[in-house]
Amino acid sequence: MRVLKKKTLWFTLYGILITLIFLYLLFPSDIAKSRLEEAVNSSGFILKTDSLRAAIPFGLKMKNVTLSSVSSSNIYFQGDSLDLQFNPVSFFRKSKYIGLSGTAYGGNFSGNFALASFSKIYPPEEGKLKIQDVDLGKYDFIKRLLGREITGRASGQWTFNNSADRNSSGTIDLFLNKGTFALVEPFLGLSRIDFNRGEIKVIIKNGSLKLEKVEILGSQMDCFLNGEINLAEDFKNSQLNLNGEMVIAEKKVKMKINIGGTLANPSIRYI
Repeated sequence: MRVLKKKTLWFTLYGILITLIFLYLLFPSDIAKSRLEEAVNSSGFILKTDSLRAAIPFGLKMKNVTLSSVSSSNIYFQGDSLDLQFNPVSFFRKSKYIGLSGTAYGGNFSGNFALASFSKIYPPEEGKLKIQDVDLGKYDFIKRLLGREITGRASGQWTFNNSADRNSSGTIDLFLNKGTFALVEPFLGLSRIDFNRGEIKVIIKNGSLKLEKVEILGSQMDCFLNGEINLAEDFKNSQLNLNGEMVIAEKKVKMKINIGGTLANPSIRYI
């Protein structure tokens, strides 16, 4: 009897394995690609990918992926690869969970998101995204978002939660390494700030960004800031209310600073 049970178990596992192999080999890539693009397009975005295939255990693997806006020329994401993994338990739950990982902008990323449904991917209900060694200079969207160029390598984590009343909350923790940040107007003869490393900690709540820590360290100067950014529909028009200290390395001078205005047109006052 035990031998029979063992044979039944092995035949069952063998059947499951063969089924998975056939599903993988006979996966309808064109149909899946079309359905995925339709789901993304219905949310106001355009998804383009060179190829799509099944990925073990319950996912999709894409190469050369571009996600852009229908209403503007903004390209939100361009990645070398993107792996989406679906949680089969989600089919029996109200929220649908999806994991993702891939490579983009010279670095890599991973995360997970909760969706209202697989046919409506935006806005997600909650999520977490980690990035590692991403080249900011290759990410054109951040240049448009800030209204000026920034370079360097970034690693960190972004978490968010979109409540029923559409008030989102979350956190951003970023670590920067060896880059530059262009200035709106020259300061002490400098048109940009070169930094060796930096750290940014942000709390997102009620339509504003609370900067708990902004620390930029470089050979020219060190800068320490905190305060709030009140978000506008056009991010460049977001209102600044920042305070901090700037230390000029060569002259060993410390200055208190206050930054108001907007991201596109900041007003800097030295105290």
